[in-house]
Amino acid sequence: MPELTLDASLDTERSTAVRSLLRHPLLDSGTNPDSFRLVARHRVWLEEWFETTCGWPLTVDVAGGFARLHKRAGRVDGRRPLLRTRGSADPFDRRRYQLLCLAVAELVRHPATTVGLLASAITPEAGLDTSRHGERAAFVDSLRALIAWGALRSSAGDVDAFINDAGQNALLTADTARLHRLLSSVAAPSALPESLDVEATIDQLLTEPRYSRAADAAVGTSDEERLRWLRHTLARRLLDDPVVYIEDLSPPEAEYLAHPSGRQWLRARAAEAGLELEERLEGLVAVDPEGTATDRFFPAPQGNAHQVALLLVDRLLTEADGERRPTTRSRSELRAIVIQMLDRHQNWARKHRAEGGPDLLVTDAVSLLVDMGLARWGADGAVTALPALARYRAGEPVVVSTQSLFEEEP
Repeated sequence: MPELTLDASLDTERSTAVRSLLRHPLLDSGTNPDSFRLVARHRVWLEEWFETTCGWPLTVDVAGGFARLHKRAGRVDGRRPLLRTRGSADPFDRRRYQLLCLAVAELVRHPATTVGLLASAITPEAGLDTSRHGERAAFVDSLRALIAWGALRSSAGDVDAFINDAGQNALLTADTARLHRLLSSVAAPSALPESLDVEATIDQLLTEPRYSRAADAAVGTSDEERLRWLRHTLARRLLDDPVVYIEDLSPPEAEYLAHPSGRQWLRARAAEAGLELEERLEGLVAVDPEGTATDRFFPAPQGNAHQVALLLVDRLLTEADGERRPTTRSRSELRAIVIQMLDRHQNWARKHRAEGGPDLLVTDAVSLLVDMGLARWGADGAVTALPALARYRAGEPVVVSTQSLFEEEP
């Protein structure tokens, strides 16, 4: 019995460590001390698990106080941009990504500097104009991202103060070990020919030579290469995406998943990660009961868009013979539904009652469902529910009087 208890405890610790790394690919010992201790304790097992399951290299630097999981997506996915760490956490735009890369390149060479010196050292080709408020804000957002990752420390000043006044300063100290671990591509960007255009450069950075050309059925590859590519691609999709639909897979991936041995291999990997695998005819969902690996929750009390998205669930499904099936709604239908919600609840979503507000609310709510793999935009603006949406059901809201909570019963 003690041996079984020990095995169960090890399995729990390891699965928690896996999910912690999925949530925080750059795990900092200061920010997440308990998770880091688990990762450091089981680093040998974790390195082998991530390599075998996903082909993702894992580096655990105990002395440096961080772990870096080099996640590489199973497909190009723009649904999860880097978010700003101030304000309303808007996504990074092209300019902020550019300044982030330029700041890292400079900090690698000069890890001890100031905000002002770093800004002035950015190459003239980048055109960083610190006299403009928007440029200073974009620059600070890039620095705040590095600070959040533990790759940069600020002292003797306030980085945010630089936004409102270019004369404000702060000391910066970079952790070069972490900076060198930020990139996850196999190919070094500096080794690529300068003549490549953007699309070709992205393709080169995403290429992983270890798989040869296993994705191309017309090219002869070994059975070992093809099996490794299939397993890693499917595991990456399952661990990264909210939902994996069979129709979105390539024929070789769908064929492997349909085979009993392939499905069993995926089940075992999900169980080792502490995930519950829901299997349906349309696809798979890996559910994290504790939410350790989850970066976005649905449903969640995070504003009007989340509330509308949940309320649209039943409107995007039809029910017949006890089964709930996906349907399609036009944008005008959804807009009318949202207007009815606004009319019904006069004190709710006040900022969306002006001209264009309902349309914006529809866009935000449906975009959330699309990002979660629960719906799909059509070319004409119509919205089609996807099978996983049937997992949810919106009930009628229950309004409780706050006064009644304190009244004594007669």
